[in-house]
Amino acid sequence: MNDHEVARHIARRAGDLLAAIRIDSPGLPSRELGALGDRAAHELCMELFREFRPGDVVLSEEGIIDSERLQHDRLWIIDPLDGTSHYSSRGDDYAVHIALWEREASQLSGIVAASVYVPATGVMLSMDDEVIPSIARAEEIRILVSRTRPPREIDRIAAELHAATGRDVAVSPMGSVGAKVAHIVAGFADMYINTGGFHEWDIAAPLGVAHHYGLAVCDREGNHLDFNRPDTMIANAVITRPEFVPTLIHSLA
Repeated sequence: MNDHEVARHIARRAGDLLAAIRIDSPGLPSRELGALGDRAAHELCMELFREFRPGDVVLSEEGIIDSERLQHDRLWIIDPLDGTSHYSSRGDDYAVHIALWEREASQLSGIVAASVYVPATGVMLSMDDEVIPSIARAEEIRILVSRTRPPREIDRIAAELHAATGRDVAVSPMGSVGAKVAHIVAGFADMYINTGGFHEWDIAAPLGVAHHYGLAVCDREGNHLDFNRPDTMIANAVITRPEFVPTLIHSLA
């Protein structure tokens, strides 16, 4: 299998396992369900990487974070269960993120293969997909934000988007970053804004998929995001249809 196929295969296997765990554990308390899902998906992903890419290094949310990865030219950046709280509360907005970063890659941010799988809806997005244009735009601009940490600036952002476009603005909360990107790609939303920060594994695969589908991904100042750094935290990010980038950067300044 090539790298795209590996990413897709591992994402699907992990996602299908997560879905099966929820079905098989109807009475399990939410905290225990989330911990079980995190652990089981991580262990399966690592087992599959040992099978299909034994020479590569993996950075996982559930794994040990060490500095050895910084010396490698290929790094898989994964979140075996993005949106644990939404998974454990039996919501649909959780996802599996599998991304491959390469140091010398010509692609923006170094992500050369990525898959995002949303098990509850069966949606799989990968960087080798055939890109089909999304549906026509809605009358309103639709912003996705975190359920737990929406941007403090969201009212100002909405006001400036309305002033710049003359269109109404709707703000909706959603869980996993991967689920948000799937929603945007499908034409159900226009952008996702995060100003509270997250880790590389939260954004690496969604970034790769978003770029592949023609979306813009940058920080609040318009800069591209960097991966495989000593500190895995990323301070903020915007994933949006490209025409909104100038207004968003201005409103976030």
